[in-house]
Amino acid sequence: MSDEALLELVYHGREERNLEYKSSMSWQDTSTKAKIAKSAMAMANIPDGGAIVIGVVKKGETYDPRGMEQDHVSSFKQDDVMEHINQKYADPYVELTVRTVNKDNKQFIVVQVSEFGQLPIICKNDGLENLLRGAIFTRSRVKHETIQVRSQTEMREILDLAVDKEIRRLRSRGLITSVGAISNPNADRLLFQQQRMGL
Repeated sequence: MSDEALLELVYHGREERNLEYKSSMSWQDTSTKAKIAKSAMAMANIPDGGAIVIGVVKKGETYDPRGMEQDHVSSFKQDDVMEHINQKYADPYVELTVRTVNKDNKQFIVVQVSEFGQLPIICKNDGLENLLRGAIFTRSRVKHETIQVRSQTEMREILDLAVDKEIRRLRSRGLITSVGAISNPNADRLLFQQQRMGL
């Protein structure tokens, strides 16, 4: 994603299901690590993933892009964020990128999170910010916030996404020819033998 596209997220002005704002924070703070891990796992469990923008402060119903303190910006390193989230909390791993963008002498961190690969992301350890071992987090459709899955609708959406991915994977390998029809790898050989016997 270009810097211009990232700045559009910064200045969007409201949270969305795929966009979450946080005020300036340091990666050195254990609470920050837990908040970002929780949000990243939730973003990974929704269609198309999402972005966490750091340096935007909520003011009533609006969001003010104030930027981050310089030492907070420099504390966010791609490898550190990936390693912490994936070794401590996410199973399977979360794919993300950490980018810094600047405008009007203000700096922001944008953490872009990809939709999960094959399996939904499950939290593998307890931690701060209500991180619970075995929990699945998502972004609510009702109110744009990071939550633990607590309804059949939220769980069904995640399971449907996983099933769709598996169907596409099986199709690409030739194991499914249409929905519900499992391909038999020996079918062509059997058909040939039957045709030959009829000659």
